[in-house]
Amino acid sequence: MTDIGGMRRALGSLRAGLGVTGFAVSVGFWLLVPTGWRVRRGLAMVAWRALLWGFDLRVVVRGTPLAAPGTLFVANHVSWTDIPVLALVLEAAFVAKGDMRGWPILGKLTAAYGCLFVERERRGQAGVQAAAVANHLETERGLVLFPEGTTGLGDTVLPFRSSLFALVPGVADGTARVQPVTLRYGQRDRTPLSPEAQRQVAWIGDDALLPHAAGLTRLRGLCVEVWFEAPVAATDRKALARACEAAVVARLAG
Repeated sequence: MTDIGGMRRALGSLRAGLGVTGFAVSVGFWLLVPTGWRVRRGLAMVAWRALLWGFDLRVVVRGTPLAAPGTLFVANHVSWTDIPVLALVLEAAFVAKGDMRGWPILGKLTAAYGCLFVERERRGQAGVQAAAVANHLETERGLVLFPEGTTGLGDTVLPFRSSLFALVPGVADGTARVQPVTLRYGQRDRTPLSPEAQRQVAWIGDDALLPHAAGLTRLRGLCVEVWFEAPVAATDRKALARACEAAVVARLAG
């Protein structure tokens, strides 16, 4: 008898391999294009689409994002796949942990993409980092922030840390442009994932990247909904963090 399950796993692995190859080739060309050329955005889109196609992950956008320049997008964090998903639908960079700068390959890629590296534990650098965030929001693309500080299962959220909101200009006078974003993974028929599948999607704890990616190839027909919630405003960082967290929690509960 034909091993249907084995064939599906083999096809899933083949598709993922093709997607990763397409991503790598596109990124290679992207790195050769000078900064500022419009074709860079097109090549980045091709790269993200190839990677998501490889893992058979469909992206569905709900709501309307604010115009990217000057906007801080505040999202829950579930998996490494959040990065290509949000990079595909937003022309925005990411606020990344400072230790990512030293990662092989990925560190150089994130730096070249224009991400801002933040040393969260080095309070003495807060002024410099706040200036970098302000300059980026004033002159560059939008920024994506994952205020949980790590990834979670995705069925709820970890507390949003307010410390990073202190780096955002305009918080004190309520003029900051802040939009919560909810990432919700599920089946394409909009039914929720089983607890086992939810855990397989989430990249948490000490999960190694390659085994996790291999596990994703066995979850066919996934969909991630990207919900752009109503913009929020508050005059202090803690209230702003609570407002963003409440919007994401409400969406996941609904």
